[in-house]
Amino acid sequence: MKVFLISGWMFLLLAGCGAAVAVEPSATPAATSTAAVVVTRVPRTVLPAPSATPPVPTAPPTTPPTAPPAPPPTATPAPVQAEAAYSYPIGQAGQVPGDGFYMRHGYAVENTWFNPNHWHAGEDWYRIDGDTAGAEVYAVAAGEVVYVGANYPGRVVIVAHPDGLYSMYGHLDPAVAVQVGQQVARGQLLGTVLRRGDSVPNHLHFEVRTFYTTTEVNGAAPRYPFRCGVNCPPGPGYWPIADPNHPSDMGWRNATHVLNNRAVAPAAPSDQPTYRAVVVPAQPIRDRLPVLDAVPSAENPAPQQVAELMLTPGTRYTVLETRTGPEDSRETSALGYLLWYRVQLPDGSAGWVAALEPFSQDTGSDGRPSGIRFNLLPAP
Repeated sequence: MKVFLISGWMFLLLAGCGAAVAVEPSATPAATSTAAVVVTRVPRTVLPAPSATPPVPTAPPTTPPTAPPAPPPTATPAPVQAEAAYSYPIGQAGQVPGDGFYMRHGYAVENTWFNPNHWHAGEDWYRIDGDTAGAEVYAVAAGEVVYVGANYPGRVVIVAHPDGLYSMYGHLDPAVAVQVGQQVARGQLLGTVLRRGDSVPNHLHFEVRTFYTTTEVNGAAPRYPFRCGVNCPPGPGYWPIADPNHPSDMGWRNATHVLNNRAVAPAAPSDQPTYRAVVVPAQPIRDRLPVLDAVPSAENPAPQQVAELMLTPGTRYTVLETRTGPEDSRETSALGYLLWYRVQLPDGSAGWVAALEPFSQDTGSDGRPSGIRFNLLPAP
């Protein structure tokens, strides 16, 4: 026990009991009296023992965000056939242009029985079966008629096109269907093929070129004294093989390459997909075609065959791509023609097929073929 005296008060600390005892002194203490004792017990506060790891607060439950509702699916517009810009120049009423016809003499070939030692400046179209006289002749593209006349024999019509080219149609019956200054649409009737009175088979002579007249061909100073020479818009129709310049150098063009290279009009910006279609003619060269994975070329002369395309007359196929030779081709036989279509097959796959083939009814003096037959024609 310890005793403390503070301001007249005596405190006794009783060891081991945790209690302090206060003793109030008497006002007049006597030596023999005993003091009254008041004991106050101070309660001990017991604290919890510290935890080694403080408790981790529990996160309130979270609700995953709700995804916004998916927009309704947008319908994909169905593709429509692309607007044609060029097509073939001859046909029969109600039929696909070119169907039932072939080229006996193509561009820049030699016609040995009519004009040997000269390159043909156009394409001569004949009916496959029967006489070509009376066949319908059409404008290959929209344009303005700038010439009607001549005795070629027969009439000549020339149409100027907005892209800077001219199309020329020779050996027409005098009863033509158009006049100078008239605007014509692609496929519009210009006239019919003349029934000639000479020994030359009836046919359409067709040209595509960059000029109406040009100085050294049919303008002010022609190089050669052709019958249709000085300022004669129809032009000579041929060019000497001995001349250092190819007909393409003078402004003539491979018409089939032009018509297919420019077959589809540039589409206006639109979400509407387009396609081009071709059709099997009534008299294809064969009944099926090999489908290749590429167009033959110098780098890849033997592409892989991936399928066969059945050539059932009247069947239409969708064209995904077109490959032609140069419009200003420098080739000098039907072997120089190049026209391939990448078509969609019935099973959904695709591949390349040859739309035309050289034809050897006539040949040049070197034995190379002069004619062209078609496996596929642009659909109207």
